[in-house]
Amino acid sequence: MRQDIRYLIVPDVHGRDFWVHPVEEVLKDSDAKIVFLGDYLDPYPQEWVDEETTLMEAAVICRTVALDRFKQILDLKRNSPERISLLLGNHDCGYAIGSDICDCRTDHRNYQEIEYLFKDNRNLFQVMDFCDIAGRHFIFSHAGLLKGWADQLPNNGDPIDILNNAWLTEDYQVLDLLADYDAYRGWGGYKYGSPVWSDIRSWTKVSPGETYGYNIVGHTQVRYPVVLDQIACIDCRHCFYLDSAGDLRDYDSNDILQHSEYKDEDW
Repeated sequence: MRQDIRYLIVPDVHGRDFWVHPVEEVLKDSDAKIVFLGDYLDPYPQEWVDEETTLMEAAVICRTVALDRFKQILDLKRNSPERISLLLGNHDCGYAIGSDICDCRTDHRNYQEIEYLFKDNRNLFQVMDFCDIAGRHFIFSHAGLLKGWADQLPNNGDPIDILNNAWLTEDYQVLDLLADYDAYRGWGGYKYGSPVWSDIRSWTKVSPGETYGYNIVGHTQVRYPVVLDQIACIDCRHCFYLDSAGDLRDYDSNDILQHSEYKDEDW
């Protein structure tokens, strides 16, 4: 068991089980909080292919397993509501808000059940979360909060509060803005993507003052964590954590993540 864990951070699940043991361990042996960064469903079928399973068979199996694991995560949240935060990713918004936000690898066979699970458990989810550790302000979201995007929000106030309240009150004037993707996620994309769509490659061009706090995100699959001045992308299929000094560490190795530049081969 790792020591001095303040926040265990679980990047994109997509039906995988890498999070199960760390979450169970942290819930049992510490009082740390746990943040899931979203994208619980819509697995990659090719990850499930083996010598006995074709791609077509894998597509069915992985979606069934992903749905079961999503229900397991919901149960964990219900049992430990104060310790677990479930954030929304772009894939989740495709079910919970509308397909205009995301329609990628959508599980059409189980769509109605998944849509119901999000909407019937609305109070279990939020768009973003944050914490302050050792004088540093950390923001958790699926893809990161940029001021250039937040400036278009229709209300004055903290953008995190605005987004989370919009989710709880079903304010689609705000929620529909989550469909904004940047140029790396589609032809003709916006300069600033939303907190569920910003690509880490856009963040390499962000200058100081264009964001809030230090962002910890998933969304962009990378082989190794990408740690920039204002953001850490950790969509690496395993868990990470913040310690009491505000250091971001790899859960498996306990190593502090070091600053690293994004390279195309990281994608």
